Amino acid sequence: MNIFSKKILFNVNFLYLTLIFLFSFSINFYYAKLGSFPVDTFFHYGSAYNILKNEIPIKDFWIVSGLIVDIFQYSFFKILGVNWFAYTVHSSIFNFFISLFSYYFFLSLNLSKLNALIYTFSVATLAYTISGTPFVEQHATFFLLISTYLIIFTFRFKEKNYIWIFIVALVFLSFLSKQVPAAYVILSQGIILLYYFIKMRKKEPLKVIFLSTISFVLFFVFIFIYLKIDLYSFYVQYIDYPRSVGLERYSQFTKSFEIFFNQYKFLLLPIILISIFKIKKIKDRKINFSSQEMIIFLIFLAFSISLLFHQLMTKNQIFIYFLIPIFLALLESELRTSHINYKKHFSAILILLSIFITLKYHLRFNETRKFHELERVDLNNSISASEIDKSLNGLKWINPLFKGDPSKEVLLLKQTKERIDKIDYEIMLITNYLFLDSITKKNLNSPSRIFTSDGTSIPLKSNRYYNYYKKFLINKIQKKNIREIYFLKLENLPKEIITDYIDKTCVNLIEDKLFYIFKMNCLK
Repeated sequence: MNIFSKKILFNVNFLYLTLIFLFSFSINFYYAKLGSFPVDTFFHYGSAYNILKNEIPIKDFWIVSGLIVDIFQYSFFKILGVNWFAYTVHSSIFNFFISLFSYYFFLSLNLSKLNALIYTFSVATLAYTISGTPFVEQHATFFLLISTYLIIFTFRFKEKNYIWIFIVALVFLSFLSKQVPAAYVILSQGIILLYYFIKMRKKEPLKVIFLSTISFVLFFVFIFIYLKIDLYSFYVQYIDYPRSVGLERYSQFTKSFEIFFNQYKFLLLPIILISIFKIKKIKDRKINFSSQEMIIFLIFLAFSISLLFHQLMTKNQIFIYFLIPIFLALLESELRTSHINYKKHFSAILILLSIFITLKYHLRFNETRKFHELERVDLNNSISASEIDKSLNGLKWINPLFKGDPSKEVLLLKQTKERIDKIDYEIMLITNYLFLDSITKKNLNSPSRIFTSDGTSIPLKSNRYYNYYKKFLINKIQKKNIREIYFLKLENLPKEIITDYIDKTCVNLIEDKLFYIFKMNCLK
């Protein structure tokens, strides 16, 4: 595909690529700054900063997902400094990447450049922008989406086996961002590809995939050994413990078909229509199940169904509406190859529908910041987060969990910072204000990235890894010579985060205006 002509500055493709960069980057960068739900907004802020301090995930603090996202964010902090700007540049660049790959995918469907651009703007509006800040779901999903695009490119154009190396790499990056939906996509797409390669007797792609997989596994094992990360700890924290939490969710899952269809109707209807067209082609013997056209459709369908299943299982807000313009583009491409009259009219209808749906979910998610629980919060009451610390300049602070004037919360956070800076011995702070470590002079020695009471972040007493985490926590307290463990009163986090894992005879609880403080007696 020839992208640039000799007169590059006057080339339509160059203009469109520039527009895609400006739109996708700026829309995410702008909406990321509206409000803060600390545990999600700063999910990778504190852990990436910890890596800067030579603390290693899994080894030095407990994580259950997001390893690669932490490393990416560490790189942005290393280059741009530890600040809000570096944090949102990260996610904004990823929004551009997914928009760029989507644009080329739309062009590969033989859509007009203008229609491809409009669908791309829709994807950019509904992709990373819904979160705005780096988050595990988005990174994991978009690595998978790009790998899916590359799989389709290898089928649509000249098959180049080396591209499978990049596909395998992207799948690995997705899994190390979050285990699911990567596991679902690997299983579903893997079965389809294996069937196709065996049916068509294509051995080379299978060899490349196998050797690439082995190579990447060995590479990560080498990295873990070099960093002295215990492989069993990786297995526990990153694979088996999250799996045990996921199995509990499966057993408790209930959702009516009516609610499911109402939430995802704009995604399901294009999928159903495309499926009808494909079935008709099979019936008319224009294609079969092993034809490239059908395999391409099944590959994308497997990706989408995997995301739907993952979305139903996760407790996070809905984030997969970006798939709607992609499937509308696939529907338009399908109509163009059919024998239906008035194709141009259908194309215009689909473009208008994409614009309408994008605006609908833009207003619901981006304008209200619904993904970060801010839909019932008046964002006009926010204040500059630079009042907490200048490194947070650019963020408009208002927290849905803090009832009242955000300036009062900001004042409490400033007092917290000042108080901690005066302490001249080792402490541990249990908090979901994940940026605090980066703005204080002390190491806050957090044992986990986040703290939730539902067992998704650390094992509860009922979990088989409770004793494992208990040992992990006590070892950290002893290694760091922690004298006091602090809880911020304004957060009201359950004290069981500590008392369920430490003998009560080893701690004395005191409190002051800002903190609940556990003084250590016997774990020093």
